Formats: sequence, structure tokens, C-alpha cells
Amino acid sequence: MEAEAGRHPGPAWRPWQRLLAVWVVLGGALLRGFRVSQQLLLDDEWHALNAVQDHDYHWIFSHLGHADHSIPLTLLYEVLSRTIGLDELAMRLPSVAAGIATLVLIPWLLRHWLKPGEQLLLLALLAISPLLVNYSRIARPYALLSLFGAAALPLAWRWWQRQRPAPNAWAWYVCTVLGGWLNPVMLATTTAPFLWFLPSALRTVRREARYGPLIRVCGMAILMVSGLALLLFVPLSVDWASLAVKSGVHEATAGTALVALGLFAGTGSTPLALAMLAFAVLGWFELQRRDAAFARFLLLVAAAATAAVVLSGAEWIGHGIVLARYLIGLLPLFLALAALGLFCSVEWATHNAMPVGMIQAMAGIGLASVLALSGPLLAQDFHRSQFLHHMWWQFDYDAERNPIRTALADVRVPDFYRDIAAAHPDGDALIVEAPWHLESNWNALPLYQRVHGQNVQVGFVGGLCAGDLYGELDRAVAGLEFRNFVWLQDLVAGSAQADYVVFRARALPGARPIEMDAAACATRLQEAWGEPWRSAEGIMVFRRDRASG
Repeated sequence: MEAEAGRHPGPAWRPWQRLLAVWVVLGGALLRGFRVSQQLLLDDEWHALNAVQDHDYHWIFSHLGHADHSIPLTLLYEVLSRTIGLDELAMRLPSVAAGIATLVLIPWLLRHWLKPGEQLLLLALLAISPLLVNYSRIARPYALLSLFGAAALPLAWRWWQRQRPAPNAWAWYVCTVLGGWLNPVMLATTTAPFLWFLPSALRTVRREARYGPLIRVCGMAILMVSGLALLLFVPLSVDWASLAVKSGVHEATAGTALVALGLFAGTGSTPLALAMLAFAVLGWFELQRRDAAFARFLLLVAAAATAAVVLSGAEWIGHGIVLARYLIGLLPLFLALAALGLFCSVEWATHNAMPVGMIQAMAGIGLASVLALSGPLLAQDFHRSQFLHHMWWQFDYDAERNPIRTALADVRVPDFYRDIAAAHPDGDALIVEAPWHLESNWNALPLYQRVHGQNVQVGFVGGLCAGDLYGELDRAVAGLEFRNFVWLQDLVAGSAQADYVVFRARALPGARPIEMDAAACATRLQEAWGEPWRSAEGIMVFRRDRASG
């Protein structure tokens, strides 16, 4: 059994460090919560929403779903839709809360191994991590998985060291069982500690004839399997095909790893991402000096989790963003090692002959600044954009390598958007765009919004010139109260208002076709709003105040 690590290695937090930590937490919380309710639901956020629209509690609990709707989150959304109502903010609150909790809890859980300055730098890196910020702002489980995965490892280690039941054991249990229910891929990270604990317990039996550690390991394993069975046995038995069909499909490559490293590091610069990796390696060696057993434990867990995810051949695992999200629980620990590596490299470089603390602080500020400048955060318009989570920004932080930018490279921004921008310099107009694509691949709305700078709603054509369409809400389902969606038939009837309606008779080349009667929609809009204010290339723009046009 490993000896228990000492109390944290260094002096206590100074008052100015505590004050700065509060400001960093507030800044990180602002990045995660600012205007989050005004972001349009995109891409995988619709997995759970479609399940809520199409199914009941029983189906949601008993099916994994080919689209991976995350059972507990979808059950929560179903409850909200049937009670107080479901909207953008309600769907994203769990992620926002988990993102903020990560800022506070992960540095605190690592206090036994990191000095106060290193914890503070870790807090700053967590606060500005573009991947963590993005997943904290969308209705998917990955912000929760980041928290559970990163917390599970130090919790498990402390439980193992103390050799007795403790809150650490139950916290690890919750991280594993709830994380596995949110997304089974999380089990690759949260159960990997058994690869260390079981051999250690068996060695104790062989060398000392003590069975206590083995009983503890087996007992915890039985508890976890029992909890997971209660939650996952039914969906795995009923809907095993949804999991099986997405395994052994694709494979990761060296290019996948490079993109994932850039996402973990939070930069589009490959040299800077490699520098962050080098700092993390240095940090691991410094951690080994402080607590060799824990350092080797982390290395084993990270290697085992990565191997499990890569060897699964999961669908789309060849994309760096998929590999990064499946290993999201390791991201805070990667940043912790990078912070440790930066600080110890400053110590080694100065040989303690200079005011090391001041130089470390300056180096930390410099690293955080360079990462922020080379990542997507500063390029995004948090004040205006409703598409901060669009894959234009998030798929790959290297703009030249990002396939979504390549797919939308030929999109031309129509001139009428510039006319709208000139007519509304304060950004006080509301533009309804119809129809639309929920997939980032073919959704150019963020490119248009960067030019016109106005508020955007998505207009649903169902009920006006189409039946039920993928990517539109089912009006017959009660409790869906989304602020960023509107039905065109309500605009035509006058029960909803907008300043402009942009109607496209055809989709972008290569995009999923939209089954609608475009002529019927155009006719109904003209009857209600008059002749188009602008029209070009299959696009008709209607303006509310036609007399001024």
C-alpha cells in the first residue's frame, strides 16, 4: 500500500492569491454563462431535444439512442418540458454549473500535490480553456464528464491511501456511476484506477497475507457494477445495437492526436500545442519527484483510458474533436501538469538565484495570454454572436485545417445583410432566417451575423409549406418554450413579430435537402408582408416596415 501523500507542498495561499483566484473564477464563470440563453441550439444539442419531442420517459430511460441523447440529461429535459417548460437556458444550466464547479473543485482536489501558485495558474488555464468554455455552454454532457473524470482520479487515490471508507470513496462512486450513465465512454477514465488498485491489493495478499485491500477493491467494484447495472442494464439490453453500430467503425491517426492536442492545449498553433505537451511532460516528472506513486498512477490511468477509447474504433474517432471529447476527463489534469511544468522549469532555469515567484507569475500570465491570443476566444464576438458553439470555431482551432471552414469557404454573404447593418447600427433589429440546417457543416448563419450584427431567430416552415421536418420543433409537444425559434405561420398570422424575414428557396450546394413547397411559403409571406424588400439568387427578404423600403 502506498504511503499517504503529505499535506500540500508549500506555503499557504496569500491574501492576494485568494483575491486573484476569486476574480479568475468570476471571469471563467462569465465566459461560461454570458448570453448562454441566446445561443441557438446546434448540432448534437438536438439529440436530446428530438428524444423529448418524439418519446416518453420509458423510451428515454430504456434506449441509448443511435444519436446518443445522454439518458439522465434527456430525462431532466422531459421533466422540465412537462412541468415548468423547457428552453435554451434550462437545457444548458447543468453544463454551465458543471463548468463553474470545475474551476473551483479541480484545483482544490489537487491541493495535495500543487503549490498555491500552481493551483492559481491551473485555475486560469481552466478558466480560458476554449474546449471547457464551449462544453460549458452547450446542452451536452461533456462539461459534467470533464468534472467527473478529473475529480474521480484524485478522489480514488485518496480513498486508496487512507485504507478506510471515506467521503472520497462515495464521491468517486458518484463520479463513476453518474458519469457512466451520462455517457458510457466516461467509464474508460473513471474505472481505470482499478488497474492500479487490484494489482496492488494482490501484491499485499502475496507478500503480507493481508486481504483487507483486496476486499476493499472488490467491494468498491461490486458497488459500482451494481449501480451501473441499475441504470444501464435496461438500455444496454434493449438497445445494444445503438452502441454496437458505433463501435469498430473508424480509427484514430497521428493527425487525430495532433488536432486533439491542440484542442486540449486551447490553441490553433501546433508549436504552442507541442510546447504545452512539453510542459505537461516536465510537470509529470516534477510530480513524480513529489509523489512518485501518484504520478505513475496518473500515467497508467491516462494511457489506459486513451487506449480504450482509441481501440474502440468509435464512430468519427478519426476526428480530433471526438477523441478530445471522449477523453475530456483528462483535460483538467493535462492543464495541471502543464502549469506544474511551467513553474518548475522557471525554477530550474533560475536556479533559485532570482525572485522565482515573480518570474513564475509573469511566465504564467504570459502563457495564458499567448494561449488566449492563439485560440478562438478572442476572435469570437461574445457580445453579439448567437453561434459561439458553431463548428466554424470549435472543430479545430487551426483555421486552415478546419473542414467546416473549408465546407463554408465558398459561401458569399449577400449584400442585403450589409444594408441591414447600415440601417440598424445599434443591432436592434430581429432577423428571422428560414429554413435552416441545424448541422454546422451547412449552417452559414454565423457568417451572416458577423456582417449584419442583428439578433437572429430561426423560422420554422412546418405548418406553412411543409410537414414535420428534421431540425424543427413539433408544435404539438407542449412545454417547448424556446426563445430563438419561431414559426413562419405565426409571423404570417401576426401573432409573432420580426423586422426581417429571410427566406431561401434552396439550400447551400451539397446540403441536406429540405422537403418543402418553397413557392407556397413565398406566396404566403408575400400576402402577409407584401413584395420582397430585396431578392437575389433564390433568396427573398421581407421587411416589416414596407413603406420605408
